[in-house]
Amino acid sequence: MIKYEIYGGRMKFIAREEELAILEKEYVQPYSSFIAVYGRRRVGKTELIDHFLSSHKPLIFSVTGAYDATKKSHLNNFSNKLSLAFGCEKIVFSDWDEAFYTLQQEIEKVQIGEGSKFIIFIDELPWLAQLKNKGFKSALSLFWNDFASKREDIFLIICGSATSWIINHIIQDHGSLANRVTNIIHLQAFTLKETKEFLLEQGHKSLTDKMIVDYYMVLGGVAHYLKLLDKEKSFVQNINNLFFKHHAILRVEYHHLFATLFKNHQVHEEIIDHLSDTWSGMTLSSLAKKKGLKLGSVLSNGLRELEESGFVIKRQKYGQKKRDMLYSISDPFIFFFRRWVENISLIELRQNQNYFQTIYSSGAYKVWSGFAFENICHLHIYPIKYELGISGVLTHSYYWSAKDEEQGVQIDLLLERADDVINIIECKYHNKEFVIDKSYAKKLENKRELFYDKSKYNGSIMTVMISAYGVKENQYYNELITQSMTIDALFKK
Repeated sequence: MIKYEIYGGRMKFIAREEELAILEKEYVQPYSSFIAVYGRRRVGKTELIDHFLSSHKPLIFSVTGAYDATKKSHLNNFSNKLSLAFGCEKIVFSDWDEAFYTLQQEIEKVQIGEGSKFIIFIDELPWLAQLKNKGFKSALSLFWNDFASKREDIFLIICGSATSWIINHIIQDHGSLANRVTNIIHLQAFTLKETKEFLLEQGHKSLTDKMIVDYYMVLGGVAHYLKLLDKEKSFVQNINNLFFKHHAILRVEYHHLFATLFKNHQVHEEIIDHLSDTWSGMTLSSLAKKKGLKLGSVLSNGLRELEESGFVIKRQKYGQKKRDMLYSISDPFIFFFRRWVENISLIELRQNQNYFQTIYSSGAYKVWSGFAFENICHLHIYPIKYELGISGVLTHSYYWSAKDEEQGVQIDLLLERADDVINIIECKYHNKEFVIDKSYAKKLENKRELFYDKSKYNGSIMTVMISAYGVKENQYYNELITQSMTIDALFKK
């Protein structure tokens, strides 16, 4: 088996060791492989596969779907790629059956050495199928079932950003492709640790962990977005250039996210619009009451597809089985865009050359950063567990809320542990050491007391604080906090 040094081109290829190992393990199997790779747009799927393929040339046929292209255009491109890969004459195909049959004929002419496989890489497959059928899926299934799967030397990789389409039509297909996929890779965005490695490899110097968290709040761990950052500019300058200039490249990205991924993307955008109005999230029933939405399969499917694509997270309320499931936005890029970019006109941007500087210095941005940091903590539960020393303990995360006669209490991150402990996790994003004063101490006490009273929990409750620069040890800290950690803990795993 090849041992990867994790280098791609001139620069170090960051992370993805597990995914590369899956591809390599499949490649050496004594049977033909059918691998499905999916994940959020711009997350680095094609780069991952290209890096793997760089070690297995030249037996490769590769074709890529184009958004909003016609069937005729796709067939013409398929023919061009065949001609380039095999040196055969270009053929005008009338349908996908002809195209895949010709691919089969050309592969049969190739001498494939022992221990090698002929690699077929179909990128953005949902676009080739035009998010419908148009004969592509049936032709692919015939090619696989009647030809490729009967051999031992075909390595088929299909890839797509339209996550729900890949899942429904390939991985969980109930027809001719049922149970045909031999392995699955769901490529996730970089973690904070991987983002730090990526930015350092891109040449960014003197980056503090807090600066990286600031970038993560805006861009998440999306490789393509991170690659757009200018290492010679500050955080404020970079974000201003990417979002708040007249020709800012990421100003148009938001709407492409949905139009290119979902057939009925208006529903998905409507859901995101309503979820953007609240940080805590919304239940299915409360969403169904919003304008443009109603309870039923369209709303349920839209939420499921947004969750599968990594844009929305579904959290359960502690003590409930199915009721009170809370949906909230988990994608940092969407969080940022909806709050600070969506409603700014081009006229405003032309009049203000450094628009983001004003936003970044405002109290509103500091408040928003607190919520955004909380979201990042939700995305990094495992590093939190590692820092707590419970990485091997089974846990479940929840939210919880209740009201007494005087006030309402909400716990946004509650970690239930199999060792009869619950952690109430408080996330604070301040520019200096956080100090627990009398007022905040009272709130923490109320949370614990109300949780005990309403939940009837019998185990121990330990309050944990995560902050940018630590928590000052005073009387209230010693009385209420079991453990605290700074943001560097989020970078450890």
